[in-house]
Amino acid sequence: MRLRLILLALAALALASCASQEADVEVSMLDNTFSPAVITVPVNGTVLFRNDGRNPHNAIDAGGTFSTEDTFGDLLMQEGDETTMRFAKPGVYQIYCSLHAAKGDDGSYSGMVATLIVGDVDEAEAATEARAEVPREWSGGTLVVPDDGFPDIQSAVDAAEPGDLVLIRPGTYKEQVTVTTPGLTIRGEDRNTVILDGEFIRENGVFATADGVAVENLTTKNYLSNGVFWTGVTGYRGSYLTAIDNIVYGIYAFGSVDGLIEHSYASGSWDSGFYIGQCDPCNAMITDVVSEYNGLGYSGTNSSGNIYLVNSTWRYNAAGIVPNTLDSELLPPVRDVVIAGNLVHGQGTVTVPTGSVQRTAEGHGILYPGGRDALITQNLVVDNTGYGIAISPMFDANFWAPGGSEVVDNVVRGSGQADLVLSGPADDRSCFARNEYDTSIPRSLGLIHDCDGINLPSPVSLGTFSQLAGGFAYGNTTENAFPNAGGPGPDALDFEQIPGGASAPVSPAVDIYDSLDIDLANFPTPTSAPDEPVDDVFVLGAVPVPGNGWTLLFGFLLDWAPWLVWVVGGIVAIRRTLRSEAGAIARWVWIALVVLIPAGGVIAWALAGPHRPAKRFSLVFGGLGVWLVTLVVGLMAGGLV
Repeated sequence: MRLRLILLALAALALASCASQEADVEVSMLDNTFSPAVITVPVNGTVLFRNDGRNPHNAIDAGGTFSTEDTFGDLLMQEGDETTMRFAKPGVYQIYCSLHAAKGDDGSYSGMVATLIVGDVDEAEAATEARAEVPREWSGGTLVVPDDGFPDIQSAVDAAEPGDLVLIRPGTYKEQVTVTTPGLTIRGEDRNTVILDGEFIRENGVFATADGVAVENLTTKNYLSNGVFWTGVTGYRGSYLTAIDNIVYGIYAFGSVDGLIEHSYASGSWDSGFYIGQCDPCNAMITDVVSEYNGLGYSGTNSSGNIYLVNSTWRYNAAGIVPNTLDSELLPPVRDVVIAGNLVHGQGTVTVPTGSVQRTAEGHGILYPGGRDALITQNLVVDNTGYGIAISPMFDANFWAPGGSEVVDNVVRGSGQADLVLSGPADDRSCFARNEYDTSIPRSLGLIHDCDGINLPSPVSLGTFSQLAGGFAYGNTTENAFPNAGGPGPDALDFEQIPGGASAPVSPAVDIYDSLDIDLANFPTPTSAPDEPVDDVFVLGAVPVPGNGWTLLFGFLLDWAPWLVWVVGGIVAIRRTLRSEAGAIARWVWIALVVLIPAGGVIAWALAGPHRPAKRFSLVFGGLGVWLVTLVVGLMAGGLV
């Protein structure tokens, strides 16, 4: 008895000790934002900073009094890293991430920032200043680089007034340009010879945290993160841009709304050539762009509402167009995306720079994982090694089921695995209609998931989703090296110039979305594509063979196990029910449940049916136990949990 009391006391002390070490507030560092953005703690309170994103982050006081480096021991915190800090001095602090925020002329930061309030501070003291107003027209001022006494682009940008034009003469500029003045237009005289070079030692080519900034007619290359990057802005435009071998993204808008990216080119980026992320409603369009030799042609995590990806070419990437849902950013799930009038071909046919996440989607033309209410229409999707167009769930910290999307009036052919795919295990009435295609998963896709006719609930098959999960596991073990030589070199740049060149009209990026002519008639189906057939992949059920070890494991074992439970378990259940002493009505009710409810009927019979429990439990739950253990172990190996 005494021993039990001692053990209980020690356990209570241990729990109390653990509780005392818990932080007052937990702050999640996502890609690229702090959540919550306003942090309130008492004096001597503690904050746990945890990187829940996929990019490295940190948290630094703008006044220089503290940094996560103080307690963590390293400036950069990678995915999953965390550290706890204690704050003894009352006050209001602005914290920022040194990788994803920019310092303005007034000393404050914008981008990935948050406000930390320590103690009982008046709310007025903690209030943030209003953003500067964006001029609606060109100011008439022009600053010329390197003329007018500006040796580099940054010095001209710093001297510019809202609404000015910064005009850049031909040359190679080895710098990062940070823009904190609203309404600027930054324009190269010649798209192919005005080159910003990061030399793989600088983070971003152009980094804009001010509203209404337009970047035009220039090239960025060799940056550690992004070629052109807007974050946290209202109003942005990128026109006639070239982005080559920028490691993370080519042209990137994050947490920004009211934007247009047009007439541009991106290649050689590990994550994606073009990216719009974490906005709702985004009120944005990408049109007339070419994205090739990237991990993904387009990636858009949790970017929803009035977002149009139209009239563009996506080729020779690991995967083409991939709007997606992830828990590593705010505002999940992705929804209300229009993908129309695109040519999508050759995904998975060449070696490109990719990270592990991008390899999950390798070979697919248009993949919409965990998203809702998309319209995918009037696209020509040909000769991709995986799926042509696929709607699937997404498994991150949460399970995100798709639903409500329409895939209509597309031409899809020559896919290595299947032209059209609707993946289980859950979907809320997505549908397909009037598409030209040869193969689909499930094979009855056009019959039972028809936008114009019968549209049954979610498909039962786990095969396609299991393959994607297997691809995730496989991707976490293999990454392609960077950089990639697939895109044009600096001596081969010959891209279309902005009409009018240096004398083109100047307009700040204001009311962009309202000015767009959005009509499906403006996004017709492309009529031709290169004839570059890919090898057909033998698909058994929904699983490509031979595949790799992970896709086979996930695809076969995890897809077929429920069916085996239904068929084999059903046969046993029916035989034993017929031999039982239950009444006739009860026997036939159980048989109907077993036959009509896939796998679930057998499980219900095992729990409550008319037979000895020991044998029926071992029959069903022994196999299901092995299946579940395999599922969890596989998901952990793949980095999904």
